[in-house]
Amino acid sequence: MFWGMIARRLRRGLVGVVVLAGLLLLWMGWVAFRGVSAVPVRSEMAVILGTAVTHNGEPRPALRERLEEGLRLWRAGFVRTIMVSGAIESGNHQDEARIMADWLMARDVPASAIIVDSHGNNTWLTALHVARLHPEGAVVVTQWFHVLRSEWSLRRAGVKPVSGAAPCRFRMVELWYLFRDSVALPVYVLTKAP
Repeated sequence: MFWGMIARRLRRGLVGVVVLAGLLLLWMGWVAFRGVSAVPVRSEMAVILGTAVTHNGEPRPALRERLEEGLRLWRAGFVRTIMVSGAIESGNHQDEARIMADWLMARDVPASAIIVDSHGNNTWLTALHVARLHPEGAVVVTQWFHVLRSEWSLRRAGVKPVSGAAPCRFRMVELWYLFRDSVALPVYVLTKAP
């Protein structure tokens, strides 16, 4: 009797875990689908989100890919201005946004077409900074796993319309980032207000 009751509880617990894991996988699939199928819409501004740079002040591959995508949008006339948003890194004290701006200017984007946000320490802060500029639409440029949360953040901050763009590259480590962003988006929905 006692062991039977424990076995039933274990079965119910296992079923619950399997159901939750299945729901998480479905949600992760949706987040991934939205990222890889993102289509940029002509907008006033591209918002390139920062990520790590080297100790020498060079964009790491993921950031370089974002910059290339933003540059492509600007050259194609999808956007008139580019906002580069990033943090000042704590370890090497590099200014991600300034490095991104320099990278774009070295590729013939005029300084007058670039807005530098060196206080975009996270996606939400960047969204708030973009909203203060009141652009007529924005294309958020980031990796595929981060598009949905980034678009949501800009919309929640009051930017409209918002679309996304992501480089067409994949690394295995991005599966971890997909999991992280899939968990972070519901947290953002519940905790972020303009």
